[in-house]
Amino acid sequence: MEILAKNAASEHDLEQQFINYNENLLFERIKHISYMLIFTYPCFFIVDFILLANLNNPTYKFILSTFHIIDLVISLIFLILYRRSKSNARGPIILTYLFLYLFIGAVSSINSQLNNGNIYAYIIILLAAAVILPVQPRHQAGIITGIHLFFITGLFLLEKNHFSFLFKLVNSTGAAVISFTIAYAFYSFRKNNFTNEWKLKKNEESFRRLFHINPNPLVLFNLETSNILLLNQQAIEYFHLKNKDMTKLDGWFMLTTPEEKQSIVEKLEEHQNLKNYMVKHKQKWSMLNFELVNYLGERCVLIGSTDITDLKETEEELYQHASLDPLTGVLNRRRGMEILSQYLQDGSTEFIVCYIDINNLKMVNDKYGHSAGDDLIMTCCETIKRHIRENDVLFRLGGDEFIILFFEPQMEVAQGIWSRIRSEFQDMVRTGQKPYPISASHGFYQYKPGTDLSPEEILELADQEMYKEKFMHR
Repeated sequence: MEILAKNAASEHDLEQQFINYNENLLFERIKHISYMLIFTYPCFFIVDFILLANLNNPTYKFILSTFHIIDLVISLIFLILYRRSKSNARGPIILTYLFLYLFIGAVSSINSQLNNGNIYAYIIILLAAAVILPVQPRHQAGIITGIHLFFITGLFLLEKNHFSFLFKLVNSTGAAVISFTIAYAFYSFRKNNFTNEWKLKKNEESFRRLFHINPNPLVLFNLETSNILLLNQQAIEYFHLKNKDMTKLDGWFMLTTPEEKQSIVEKLEEHQNLKNYMVKHKQKWSMLNFELVNYLGERCVLIGSTDITDLKETEEELYQHASLDPLTGVLNRRRGMEILSQYLQDGSTEFIVCYIDINNLKMVNDKYGHSAGDDLIMTCCETIKRHIRENDVLFRLGGDEFIILFFEPQMEVAQGIWSRIRSEFQDMVRTGQKPYPISASHGFYQYKPGTDLSPEEILELADQEMYKEKFMHR
């Protein structure tokens, strides 16, 4: 019951707001009509006292000129009331003006019966009043009905021809009905439009309130211009925008490339939203959710952001544990084989596989201990990493075996890199940096696009080449 009472009160308030709005609008229109009548009165004066001076119908001329003067007086009185009236007194003034407007039109049309027998003035004023001054339907119906009964009575008294009276009765009554229908339509349309605007304003206020109390960073901007329309405090703090000029800030500021923006716009146009889009902005990882929305008649993009920096750091740690060899810090077998498989599936890249086997690991383990064996593996691995290039891939296949993927079509380049690695091993032995010998055997296999081999088969071919060198070493 309490909710129903609140809804009823809200509807009553809305109704009263519209009545006040409509009265203010009509009050302004009457002001313009009054000015128009005052400025056009000289024309009426010329018609009444110059053009109709020789008309042989003094009663018609007297009534016509009298009501023109009354129009002038009413307009002057209204302009005085316009400046002095309070808003709560405008309704009665508008109804009085409408009544006088229609009454003068009816009297003028009845007066026309004395001279030319037409009722055009009454019909024109009826329709004009409906368009210009649509008041509340019950008031409009009451005024039109009263004026029309007066007009019919006057018409009946002056029109002697029975059939002519009937024709004019039908035409004038039809005009009165049409006048009310037009006024009702204009009033209803304006009321519906006012109600919709009011609801839109309330929705906007609710949207703004929810927008600003949302705990997540939110950004709303125009899709066409990228101008930011709304930005909550959480977004200002999260994206460090406190001292930024929002008028110069692009709504896509968290993205890095125009291509990325274009891709997102295309997806929004197709699906209206885009979920769980990850970006990195100033050392922070964010998960963005995009929504294409309508805000105040504009197509806008609403972006909600969730901080996933901790999650990405945890993910990176898990990746390191899952992809790196714990002893050497290079890629492990699982990750290395994944990369090799990816390039084989692509089939368009030529590369060279170098199979490496560290020599004398068992002897070092037996003579110096397993810690020295681990040190031998790490020393060889660090030496290799110093000489390979940034785009080459090094991974530990297992034990004392390593693989280098040289993304280089020239075998001479790969051989030159290995020569430098072997020379550093020899320098270590010559200078006695370690108490044990340091060396490694290697074997190359060059993969060419179109070769139908599995990763294991390629490693086997490289391994066979490595064993040739291993045998010579022994």
